[in-house]
Amino acid sequence: MTRNRSIAFALSCTLAALAAGCGGGSGGGGDAAALAAAIAAANAAAAGANGPGSAPPAPRAAFKERCGGLVGKAVGPGSVATAEVMAASATTLQTCQVRGAIVSSPTSTINFRIDLPEDSVWNQRLVQIGGGGYDGVVVGPDLVMLANGDVYKRGYAWVSADGGVQVPDLSSTLNNPSAFDNFAFAYHPQVLKVASAAIQSIYGKPAARTYFYGMSTGGREALLQAQRYPQSYDGIVAGEPVVDYSNVIQRGIALAKLAFSNNGAGWLSPAKIKLFGDAQMAACDGLDGAVDGVISHVSACRFDVRTLRCPGGADGGDSCLSDPQIASVDFMRSDFTLPVPVANGITRAPAWGVGGEAAAAGNWTIAQFGASPTAPASQLYFFSDWWLKYQVTSNVNTTVLGYTPGSDPARWLELSEKVNATNPDLSAFAGRGAKLLLWAGASDNLVPPGYATDYYQSVVGKLGQETTDSFMRFYMLPGVVHGPGGPGAGIVDNLAILENWVEKGKAPDDSLTAARLAADGKRVEMTRPLCRYPTWPKYRGSGDQNLAASFSCAYD
Repeated sequence: MTRNRSIAFALSCTLAALAAGCGGGSGGGGDAAALAAAIAAANAAAAGANGPGSAPPAPRAAFKERCGGLVGKAVGPGSVATAEVMAASATTLQTCQVRGAIVSSPTSTINFRIDLPEDSVWNQRLVQIGGGGYDGVVVGPDLVMLANGDVYKRGYAWVSADGGVQVPDLSSTLNNPSAFDNFAFAYHPQVLKVASAAIQSIYGKPAARTYFYGMSTGGREALLQAQRYPQSYDGIVAGEPVVDYSNVIQRGIALAKLAFSNNGAGWLSPAKIKLFGDAQMAACDGLDGAVDGVISHVSACRFDVRTLRCPGGADGGDSCLSDPQIASVDFMRSDFTLPVPVANGITRAPAWGVGGEAAAAGNWTIAQFGASPTAPASQLYFFSDWWLKYQVTSNVNTTVLGYTPGSDPARWLELSEKVNATNPDLSAFAGRGAKLLLWAGASDNLVPPGYATDYYQSVVGKLGQETTDSFMRFYMLPGVVHGPGGPGAGIVDNLAILENWVEKGKAPDDSLTAARLAADGKRVEMTRPLCRYPTWPKYRGSGDQNLAASFSCAYD
């Protein structure tokens, strides 16, 4: 009989003796004798395990040795290439940084990174981080820092990966379905298995809680986890989600043709973008009661760009907009009917955000128009070009300006069914008690905030408001662009909010607090209420406009 079974047997007899004896007769004397014998047996079993002739249990190896011992070993479906203890700093904990790979197929390898804090500071939680853009690189916890403040010293184990593509332009997915499937939906479950195995190896136990955090592409990936893999995570944060690239790219193609056709007649220079942004701000800034450089009451902003029209409609310089330029602005500010419907019956692409058009980060020049009217080089143009070349047509000679989406309707649908995150049925995720935080920047100029709004409303339509409220919250951040920078307040401790909901049953408040940092990235220069959709921050009429306490969450 093994040690554990011997001890378990003896202790079971001890408990049984209190009621009916354990091999003894009836009566008080027999019960007492049986109890004494059982206790003696238990003591003997315990002593024998480490007594003469038995080796004591091996002491646990030091953290550094356990970390280094992972090198060359298998962890779940992956293998470890390097494992090194990274010294603590003023802003980080001492961690075992593990790097390795998962060879998921002969044509697709997923590279990963795991950061494991020292035993004494590990908070028993694992956070998996989504990617950005078309993935291709292994991001670190910095991505979470963008919207959560300083979370390094709270003791999380982190894991992230490159999506199985190794390049940021999707070129490695050309005629490579395995690599594309990894990027689209398949890599995160594999990475989670790797991280879970590494945690078991280092700590000798699993994580008590597992969370997922993603922004942009990572926001899409976050929603996909809740939809496709509802058993994997206790809580998920989905920020600024690109819910469906097929949707984004069809709209990107249409904008490119408006902006860059006819020698760039519809292109907007940085000066013209500022002209429009300033005029719109002057018209809409005060609709929330405060003139503070943030358009908070977005739904009430009805600025007419035609007030900026050049005489006769021809381009008259930086002080006005030509008719083709006005058409581009109208396109940015309007919903768009997709030329080709995509998965889950989606036929609409919502308008881009309001405000932040000329902000230092995430502005229209960076996201949409680029620096030249004849050499397209914006973020959306590149994303559209790569998507067409390497996936829709599998032809590197395809051009954005020369392509019509209606040419390949079946292919658009096929891709969207793999990559989209628009399935509203989260009943399995909700049914196991998991929680989801969804947020978007109202001034997002790359990923329209309406994607998040549409998805949230589709979940409510599918599951009902009461069920949705039991596991999901959606917040819209005015003045926040893609990143989440911009004139608004976008720094929110989403992980702490999520943990309180998952682990303590404290649902997020209808009004939280978001911050904007100064240029040094440290000092808080403004706070605002983070209002639960569909409310927005309204100035109370008195008090410091840089303090959240001077605002309340209002309905239209």
